[in-house]
Amino acid sequence: MIKQLATLAAVLLTSVAAEANSESNVISLLEGANIEGNVIELSVIGSSNSLALSQTLTSGSLEGNSMTISIEGNNNGGAGLATFTGVALESGLLPGELIQEGYGNSMVVDVKGTSNLFSFLQSGDHNSLNASIQGTSNQAAVQQYGQNNHVSFSQVGNNNSISISQRSF
Repeated sequence: MIKQLATLAAVLLTSVAAEANSESNVISLLEGANIEGNVIELSVIGSSNSLALSQTLTSGSLEGNSMTISIEGNNNGGAGLATFTGVALESGLLPGELIQEGYGNSMVVDVKGTSNLFSFLQSGDHNSLNASIQGTSNQAAVQQYGQNNHVSFSQVGNNNSISISQRSF
């Protein structure tokens, strides 16, 4: 079941703070994003940004997932049928997807620029991530599997590309 919200007028999550100033942003909350213990905060100001958000708790723990996302520019995420190229394409992830499976994952994303593609997958427990992308036409894909992975990356400028894969057993 996919819930699409054109301007985040009504978000049905346990705890959500949302703001969007443009009518052409598309935010999809995928199945599993509305389970008790998840928290998503989102602030989008630009136009034509597209995200697909998913959070799933696989434990009865009170340590839910979490996401804090702030995008100010235009055409970020997976806007307009955009596809990854280079190392980001090799990740197998789709631009604009932010997925957390497990519990205690967390995620903080801050974009600000224009036409940046990114996707983050955290599967397991206590993965964490802290991102930041600023310039134009940057690409980032991160996959974390297992437990207690951590990433913090920043892209500043134009046409940067990164792909990170972490696995713990």
